[in-house]
Amino acid sequence: MITVLMVAEKPSIAQSLADALATRGKATSRKGISLSVHEYEGEFYGQTAWFKVTSCAGHVYNIDFPPEFNIWDRVDPLSLYGAKTVKTESNPKLRMPKHFQEEAKGCSYLVLWLPFGR
Repeated sequence: MITVLMVAEKPSIAQSLADALATRGKATSRKGISLSVHEYEGEFYGQTAWFKVTSCAGHVYNIDFPPEFNIWDRVDPLSLYGAKTVKTESNPKLRMPKHFQEEAKGCSYLVLWLPFGR
């Protein structure tokens, strides 16, 4: 059986998706590393599949310039094009990257239910 990981924009949408898409019975819920995971059996591209529906809780990562580039009245804007960037977890207490890594283990497909165009 294949496994499909679905990631929604926020927890309430993950719950609503699981409730709406679990046509072979009710989805079960469990706590992942930091967020809920709703699971059910269904069909995906004509194959029996196990679905895991979870969500983000805000942004996963922030990206910024190093501190020396964050003094806007002293930095030449052209220098930012070649500047390195720093990536940090947006909310380290939630451990979202670790949550997604754990839930993705053994999955065959990833389906994103995220907003577009904001």
